[in-house]
Amino acid sequence: MARDAVADAALGKLPLLEFLPAKVREQVARRFVRVSFTFGAVIVREGDPADALYVLLSGRARVIKRGDTGEEVPLNILRAGDAFGEMALLEHSTRMATVRASSDVEALRLDRAAFEELLVAAPDLKVYLELQASHRRLHNFFRYYTAFSRLPVDALAALLSDLESEMVEPGQAVIRQGDPAGPMYVVEEGRLRVYVEDDGQRRYLRYLRRGDFFGELSLFKGEPRTSTVESVDRCRLLRLTGATFNSLVERYPEFRAQLEERIAQYDYRAVARVPLDFAEETLPAELRVRDKVGPSQVEAPEEAGEEEGEVESAAPFATPEGRFVKSGRRIRRFPHVRQLDAMDCGAAALAMVCRHYGRAVSLARIRQLCFTSTDGTSLRALCRAATELGLAARPVKASPRNVPQMPLPAIVHWEGNHWVVLYDVTDTHVRIADPALGLRKLTRADFERRWSGYTALFDYTDAFAQAPVEAPSAAWLWPFVKPFRSVITRAFGLAVVASALAMLLPVFTQLIVDRVLVEQDLGLLNILVLAMLTALAFMTISTVVQRYLLSFIAVRIDAATLDYLTRRLLALPMTYFTSRRTGDIQRRLSGLRQVREFAVHSAVGGLTAIVQLGAALVLMLAYSPLLAGVFLITSPLYLGLMRFSSQRLRPIFDDLEEGFGRYASHQIDAIKGIETVKAMGAEVAFRERMLEEFHRIARRQFKADFTVMVYEGSVGMVTFLTSTLFLWIGARQVIDGQLTIGALVAFNALVAMANAPITTLLSLWDNFQLATVLLGRLDDVFQQQPEQGADRAHLIPVRTLEGTISLRNVGFRYGGPEAPPILENLTVEVPAGRMVAIVGRSGSGKTTLVKCLAGLLEPTEGTILYDSVDLRTLNFRDLRRQIGFVLQENHLFDDTIARNIAFGEGEPDMDRVIWASRVANAHEFVERLPLGYDTKVGESGLAISGGQRQRIAIARAVFHQPPVLIMDEATSSLDTESERAVKENIDRLLEGRTSFVIAHRLSTVRDADLILVLERGRLVEQGSHDDLMKRQGLYFYLVSQQLGL
Repeated sequence: MARDAVADAALGKLPLLEFLPAKVREQVARRFVRVSFTFGAVIVREGDPADALYVLLSGRARVIKRGDTGEEVPLNILRAGDAFGEMALLEHSTRMATVRASSDVEALRLDRAAFEELLVAAPDLKVYLELQASHRRLHNFFRYYTAFSRLPVDALAALLSDLESEMVEPGQAVIRQGDPAGPMYVVEEGRLRVYVEDDGQRRYLRYLRRGDFFGELSLFKGEPRTSTVESVDRCRLLRLTGATFNSLVERYPEFRAQLEERIAQYDYRAVARVPLDFAEETLPAELRVRDKVGPSQVEAPEEAGEEEGEVESAAPFATPEGRFVKSGRRIRRFPHVRQLDAMDCGAAALAMVCRHYGRAVSLARIRQLCFTSTDGTSLRALCRAATELGLAARPVKASPRNVPQMPLPAIVHWEGNHWVVLYDVTDTHVRIADPALGLRKLTRADFERRWSGYTALFDYTDAFAQAPVEAPSAAWLWPFVKPFRSVITRAFGLAVVASALAMLLPVFTQLIVDRVLVEQDLGLLNILVLAMLTALAFMTISTVVQRYLLSFIAVRIDAATLDYLTRRLLALPMTYFTSRRTGDIQRRLSGLRQVREFAVHSAVGGLTAIVQLGAALVLMLAYSPLLAGVFLITSPLYLGLMRFSSQRLRPIFDDLEEGFGRYASHQIDAIKGIETVKAMGAEVAFRERMLEEFHRIARRQFKADFTVMVYEGSVGMVTFLTSTLFLWIGARQVIDGQLTIGALVAFNALVAMANAPITTLLSLWDNFQLATVLLGRLDDVFQQQPEQGADRAHLIPVRTLEGTISLRNVGFRYGGPEAPPILENLTVEVPAGRMVAIVGRSGSGKTTLVKCLAGLLEPTEGTILYDSVDLRTLNFRDLRRQIGFVLQENHLFDDTIARNIAFGEGEPDMDRVIWASRVANAHEFVERLPLGYDTKVGESGLAISGGQRQRIAIARAVFHQPPVLIMDEATSSLDTESERAVKENIDRLLEGRTSFVIAHRLSTVRDADLILVLERGRLVEQGSHDDLMKRQGLYFYLVSQQLGL
């Protein structure tokens, strides 16, 4: 290394070298290499192999770690003279954190080989490093996991210096209720539970994990322990003595404030909900069976709810000792419900449980209660939905040895990403109802291998008798068919005429055989042939007219039903589309025509087949009652085939539909992401992924085709067997003189003509299974509640807005009440005409907030007021016409630029289109296009750049000159010059208008009247740019990071 005074000074102060002899220290110092890093560069990255030790000569660097949700957690600031990286080298591990330059950095680097020579030369150095590692590990632990992470550096150092480590075995009580005040503990590893005992009953108050602390209350107040803390598994605790605790409270106000904040949150009347990671088989998770069940019922289940008809939370599932209580009745038959889409398995499993207890609750209703999304349904959401329906429900984590004792049916977590219903258990086998594959029998070993242990238990309550029952229905189709009743009646009449004329052919055949051939009457032959030709002509005319009428009806019903379905889809809230895959929604649209075809064409064809079959049976009875009886005896064989169809074909078609929906989503994904696929050179990998998905569908298709072939082959075999039987019995009757040869020939023709409608009916039954599957998917659309309800008469029309907006305790969660909050307790007053900037880290809730403002998402908590009127009472469609919205990802429709800018208008007003384009600085580039504003863009149009696309989106947002503008990163794709021009134009437009702007660039937000700073969904700061910079809070930090301060 080239030696210099700065490097010598830094190495001279380095504790690592103090343990070396002078000669060795000089040799090691020469092994350091000088390196430089610019602002923002990553010096070492979390997870990378450790390869060197670093010593900072100048500049600053931040030590950060990734949190559980991907956020960056700051651990430390490194300055000149600090060293890092030795711990990972010592332990031969990967980097535990990332070190990023906060300014230009000069550093010294010592590689692994030289570091290992250090350890050989100075054995005492390893002991020193291990002590340093222990201290740094505790420092990082407190910064990352504990509530003391906000303490000042000196307070945290004082706390760390006096901590003592203590190991606790499972089941050991660390502190006991009533004991005198003692140490405070911090949980470094393991789990504990806090409880109090009242009249011999345990009431659990809290559950402690890594980073939690306890024991501070008795020390702080100088009182005996108020509860018992017991370890659940082996724990490592950090103990702080009473003397040190009191010293810290006196010396550091921040430490005292942290304790007071925690103590103020304690509520010893409450009963804690048991988290899933504590839900062992001996401790079932506590859930309220109904909203009225409170702590008293949980503490004393035998006294709960007897007078009010409530159900105890523990009685249906477990004894007071925590053992499962299983019903003595074995479940032999179990209803099955097919999942509509891949993410519906949880909802379908709960629907089966509901049917088992006697209520056919619809899948759509359960999906809503479970808040099912594209990633499925959680265990807690399943139990909460069951509770709302009236069932007693509880989530548990059970072990395999408890499977025989579990109450059944139970919903179990399967293969890491699926829910199935366990409904029967024997010593060697179990039976499950799989929403995707049907009823299955597995060995106990196979089941236990694929089961994660997470389970939802259920029991019946009286409240469940009131659960809503809804079954898939085609009633929605009747209003579209009703106007064509007379046409359908005529088509049916023509079908009957054609069938009746067809029935004459066997009669003519008998006459020709018995009269013409025997008596050689050529005159009668001519008459019969002429009659047959006449019947054939009328039959052909009737069939053609009937088909014309049905086609006439089909076209009009298709248009009406497609419009109805589109209208219903567009009326649904955004959450419907975000919780389903695009391919699944497309399959619902394409399935509509198949359902209509079955309801119209197949209905008429089925009625015609029944009439034809009835006429054939009447003629059969007239010819030979014995042969007619033989024909009827074969009917059970056809009924058996129909049952086979319903049991085997419907699940197969259901599975195919789900597979086609997933494959369609992959196809759409491939088309939309083709640029990324090409850019990454991933064509082969992507093709293999698509091929694997296709092979999965192909296997299902083969299974379906094979089953259909078996079914159709069975139908043909039964038909052939019937014909053979008729020939044998009929021939004997002819020989015995009971039947003429002509009558036998005619009867054989009648059998053939009767088999045709039977085959038609069986085919219709086959189609009915597919139609039922498709109807269930369409029902998912029709059973959904439209956005703001079906009746909008009570909503307030929004013809104009002043622009005063108030947010009062606004919160939002994706999913149910148990889901983490995206927005939390936001309260803001925005006068009309003000510009509001929203800033914060990625994932802080900025886009969710503006979507709530536009009514695209409804707040789950609190209210939003427009001009002092509650947002929920306004007509969202009218409101959105008063709001200009520029999204992060802007979609251009497959149409001209003019129509995209004036989207929603019948014919674009070109003067306003050009004005909006000028505001968005888009007019010049549009004019340079060959067709100008008539240039098509979108799916089949001209490919334009991201910046041009964004400018068209801005023009679309300002086209109606709305009183409120919302711009979410509206200029992120623009170059600096274009952004400045757009900003100047929009600034003039925003005068007198209320606007919300999300942007990371300081130039976009510094002139805002009000800046809202969000952090993890909370409003942590608000004010003007100058005010926030003076406070030196999060906004100051974000600006400093951007400007490199």
